[in-house]
Amino acid sequence: MKILLISFLISFNIQAQSFIPFDKQLHIGSTYIIASSVSAYTLKRTQNKRKAILIGIGAGMTIGLAKEIYDIQNGNPEMNDLLADLLGSTLGAIVVTIPLGRKRISK
Repeated sequence: MKILLISFLISFNIQAQSFIPFDKQLHIGSTYIIASSVSAYTLKRTQNKRKAILIGIGAGMTIGLAKEIYDIQNGNPEMNDLLADLLGSTLGAIVVTIPLGRKRISK
C-alpha cells in the first residue's frame, strides 16, 4: 500500500502556483497568520470561541481591506484579493479554536 501511495505521489507534478496565483497565496497566508494570532490571543483572554473567531476574522479582514484601500491609490485593487483575505482570515481563526484533546487512558 505504501509503495502504491508513493508511486502515485511521484507521478504527479502539482504546483500550487498553477492553481492559486502567487498574489492570492500571499493574501491567504498573511491574513491566516494575522487571524490565527489574534484569535489565539482572544481565546486565551476570554475563553470564548465565538468571540475569538469573530475578532480574528475581523482583524484579518481589516488588514486586507486596508491593503485594498491603499491599492486604490497606489496599485491595482482586486475583488479577488478580498476573497483571498476572507479565506485566509476564516481558516486562521477557526483552526486556532479547534480543541486538541488528549487521549484519556482508562485503568
